[in-house]
Amino acid sequence: MASPIRYLINPPDQPPPPPPPPPHVPAPNSISAPASTTKSPAPSSLYQCAHCLKRYSRPEHLQRHIASHTLGKRFSCDICSKAFARADLLKRHRANHQDDESGVKRRRIFSYPGATRVAHACQACAKARVKCEEKKPCTRCKTRGISCEVPFAEDTSHHSLHLPSETSVTPDNDLVKEESHLPLPFSDFMRDVLSDGHSGRAAEVPGLAVLDFCDDVNLDFKDFDFGLLNNWNFEVTQNSRLEPVPDTHNNNNSGIDTIPSALVKVWTDSPWRWVPQRTDNAYHEQSNLPLPSKDAQAPGVTTDRVIKDTLHTSCRDKILAIVLSTCRENSMVNRVASSFPSAEMMDSWIHVFLAAHLCQVSSWIHYGTFSLNKQSPEWLAIATAAGVAFAPVATLRRFGFALQEAVRITIPNRFDEDNTKIAVIGQVQALMLVQDVGLWSGNRRKMEIAECHLPVPIAMMRYRGKFGRTAYPDIIFYPSDEGKVLEDKWKRWYELESWKRLVFHAYLRDAQVSMTQFNNPIMSYAELTLPLPCSKDLWFARTAEEFKIRYLELAPAAERPPSLPDILRDINLLSAHHHLLDVQYSISIFLHGFWALIWDFRQMKSVHKPSTHPHQPFSNNMETLIEAHRQELCKQLHDFQRVTRGWHEMSAQETMVLHLLLMNLNVCLNDFQIFSGKEGEEQAKKILPNLQRWRGTPEARTALWHAGQIFRQGRLYFPQGHLKDFYAIAIQHASLCVWTWGVVTRSLHKGKRGKGRGGGNGDDVLYIDDDDSVVALEWRDFNQSGRRAAIRGTGASGGVGSFLEETWACMAMAQEILRANFAGGREEGLPPVVENIVLVLKQLENAAWTIGFA
Repeated sequence: MASPIRYLINPPDQPPPPPPPPPHVPAPNSISAPASTTKSPAPSSLYQCAHCLKRYSRPEHLQRHIASHTLGKRFSCDICSKAFARADLLKRHRANHQDDESGVKRRRIFSYPGATRVAHACQACAKARVKCEEKKPCTRCKTRGISCEVPFAEDTSHHSLHLPSETSVTPDNDLVKEESHLPLPFSDFMRDVLSDGHSGRAAEVPGLAVLDFCDDVNLDFKDFDFGLLNNWNFEVTQNSRLEPVPDTHNNNNSGIDTIPSALVKVWTDSPWRWVPQRTDNAYHEQSNLPLPSKDAQAPGVTTDRVIKDTLHTSCRDKILAIVLSTCRENSMVNRVASSFPSAEMMDSWIHVFLAAHLCQVSSWIHYGTFSLNKQSPEWLAIATAAGVAFAPVATLRRFGFALQEAVRITIPNRFDEDNTKIAVIGQVQALMLVQDVGLWSGNRRKMEIAECHLPVPIAMMRYRGKFGRTAYPDIIFYPSDEGKVLEDKWKRWYELESWKRLVFHAYLRDAQVSMTQFNNPIMSYAELTLPLPCSKDLWFARTAEEFKIRYLELAPAAERPPSLPDILRDINLLSAHHHLLDVQYSISIFLHGFWALIWDFRQMKSVHKPSTHPHQPFSNNMETLIEAHRQELCKQLHDFQRVTRGWHEMSAQETMVLHLLLMNLNVCLNDFQIFSGKEGEEQAKKILPNLQRWRGTPEARTALWHAGQIFRQGRLYFPQGHLKDFYAIAIQHASLCVWTWGVVTRSLHKGKRGKGRGGGNGDDVLYIDDDDSVVALEWRDFNQSGRRAAIRGTGASGGVGSFLEETWACMAMAQEILRANFAGGREEGLPPVVENIVLVLKQLENAAWTIGFA
């Protein structure tokens, strides 16, 4: 059933909805269509931009225009570096280069950096929005006789770029000695970490917002002078990527002096830390509910149907009633009612969701007894929103997110009106699906709201006793069971199994949020004493007779499936009951449950940090116990690998989670975030010595190996279109591990860049994303192989790789792994969360380029 998903999971770029206009500007959603007798040019003034008040006749034109405000110029030409806000403009621009045989239209890459954008414009030029010059005072200010001032907040490193040629740039030794006792700003601290102390003024590298993935953030780099990098931009061919890096320590440092003052956003400005505005509310997305007629009445997508039911018109009207109940203006009610999608369109979107859910590891819909038109209106509405989220049209995707918001508003009222609905599985399923759509929407507001409401369905199921074994009594089927007796037993069985699978789906989601945000899980593995999910053969049986035949073949009457605490205590139970269980789901439950053990270990290790005080034997004893605990956890995961080796149920998803767990056992990713500036300069200074000590340990090499294995799973084995949501975040965490190791390695090797860098032949290279081997084991444990670690390129064969010290190339490869999993690999074809992770990795790549040249 993976074929429909390959078509579905390929959404284009989605800009966030425009904020409401100021009070004196008429809102776009309050403009009603003029009558046919009106003489004014109504068709050209129906849709208005709230930012610049421009009007458009079609909503997709307005959407494309809004992208220029919110997303900036994200598409850059690889020939002349000119940036565009739209992919089609870039394509048209590239055609000019292709038709230009003389090369006249190509920008001179090695021209003076100031020929493009300057590093900092003066206040007068910035206010007038005209081009300034690197040299201050600029010509415009001198001609007009006005003061040429640079904003006071700029770092003084910028002014060193404009010293006259006769001015000496060599600092006085006494002055340097005196200033060395003063506290350094974070940019100077990172400069000393990433470059030689005597190699000239290096770039400011503020803290990297490594978790800033959110589709409502402007990650435009047009304010940064990337043109200054043109002095060093050389063509890195695939054949030369693994060549030794020459020793540039004694080279001319004039190029280093022109490193741009900023490359990435600091943590304090991170959109990941969402700050609500007065315009942010539950009704902010209602302007996305009215659909253009061509989209509302277009035929639905063609996909394989997993059920035969079709949506009735009456059910479509109930969904419309939910949406209209959330509209606060009569004009909006009329617009939504007149443009709401047809029953056929909504039916196709629901079937898209059902097909995608069938491929999901944690499936909780019993298709054998599922009746589409018997579901509640809230269930049908959120299933529609989940299906339309896969649509390749941005207008439809925004409609889906607006529909999800409407259900999120109304569904709590259903529980308030009738409290017995907290025990109705359909209503709880709808509530959890609302959270699923919001949690991975890529919109920071939706993600935070969904995360805040995760405990609600968990509490509903916990207080109904759904976490305990007693809620799931054994139901025995006999060969003599026929007719109503068999039907009643089967009905009771799939009702209990549906609750069981929903509980474990909530548990997996809770663990994934904890691994993403590094916070405490809500659910405890110790309280989940219910049996693990039963075999897929039983779960997907379409009739009671088919179920009985499969049940008797398995002969489970004398056996009781184990629980999560059981297999955490003894992993061999998973193998012993292999035939009774949904093995892929059970493996995923075990791995996500193991995260709680790793999280407890990390919490304990953060409290009992290594002590340098000679009279603290208790602390030293705790360090020994904690290290023994880590080794025991590693042993348990290796035992799990041994038990499950060769199982076809061990899919790429579970293998990626396994290596993510092993990576977290050998490294604290939160330390990497602190080093990148999350908690300010002082904490970054404190964490650097720890990372420098960690860099040469077996734990560091083991963490790098598992990071490479995460890349390997995403590059070679992940199903097309499935490397998204939590699994895309795993790629990001692996990238952060490689990036930090490369940065710390360069900080230790500053001043000796040419030393210790072997040749590029295959005998001297160890690829961390290859199969495991004796050589790899020796490298991880003892570093005795004498090889340099590298990562392969993209593609089925791996291509030509890059050394881990060349972090800019590694980050580029991580981006390609994410892009390659989606058709075409274009930015506009990526899901929102994946696209934003790619942008974050691009930030790391740009910072790594500067580090490499510094």
